[in-house]
Amino acid sequence: MNYLTNRLLRALLVLIGVSFATFMVAQSTGDPVALLIKPNATEEARRALTEYLGLDKPILAQYGLFLWRALQGDLGQSFVYNQSVVSLVADRLSNTFLLALASFTIALVLSVTLGVLAALYRNTWIDAVITMFTMIGLAVPAFWLGLMLILIFAVTWQFFPVSGSDGASSLVLPALTLSMQSTARLCRLVRSGMIEVLNADFIRTARAKGLYERRIVWVHALRNALLPVVTMAGLELGDLISSAVVIEAIFAWPGIGRLAIGAVSSRDFPLLQGTVLVSAFCFVAINLFVDWLYHRIDPRVRNT
Repeated sequence: MNYLTNRLLRALLVLIGVSFATFMVAQSTGDPVALLIKPNATEEARRALTEYLGLDKPILAQYGLFLWRALQGDLGQSFVYNQSVVSLVADRLSNTFLLALASFTIALVLSVTLGVLAALYRNTWIDAVITMFTMIGLAVPAFWLGLMLILIFAVTWQFFPVSGSDGASSLVLPALTLSMQSTARLCRLVRSGMIEVLNADFIRTARAKGLYERRIVWVHALRNALLPVVTMAGLELGDLISSAVVIEAIFAWPGIGRLAIGAVSSRDFPLLQGTVLVSAFCFVAINLFVDWLYHRIDPRVRNT
């Protein structure tokens, strides 16, 4: 309980810090009244709209009101859509989760498979090819990769749709694009962990007992090598949710990232604050779960 309480308090402080930073940045971008009202509107109309939106109050008072309402589950009303921010984010959040989980699954399967193969065939051409693949995955920008995949597989060969969310085929290209850098990072971590574990004494003992090599590698060695990967994988899942902004814009995927970009361009302060706060909450919640999971699966951490 002490461990859990400590982590929850830290998570709450992180969310408050994110909300304050987002609020201050949004306030510095300009006056949303100028975008919402007609150019020929009277000064009385401008003043009335400013009071209606609550922008006539001091900045700290506006932030305090926003924070108090957020704690009650009210993220305000969108200036542009004239709808509740909670309902707008809830409608898009499932699409972002779907994209992030699909990318995470691809990254996890590819990284574990390639990382184990690179460790087993260390210093061979297989290891060199996989290492080159990870370097390319880390070096290539996600937006450029997404555009190339659209050009090749959607425009030229027409295997997949260019954009949108019409069925499972629309998920393939954005998920592959989003998963590339996570695959490269996790693959390197799995490879280094497997190399270290395969040289351990208990692996030599298992081989001396006559266990099948496949069982030694995929059960005994991989289980111990994945302990540091668990923490990194959790961070990657949270990063995929927050990094989906660019990918959603490229593939016109209807998620909260695309909603946030629209909020920035229209200076929709409540919607921008809501999308950022929800993304931060998802990231913190995933990290809390990973901390708890690591605490449960590693007795060295559990006994400290």
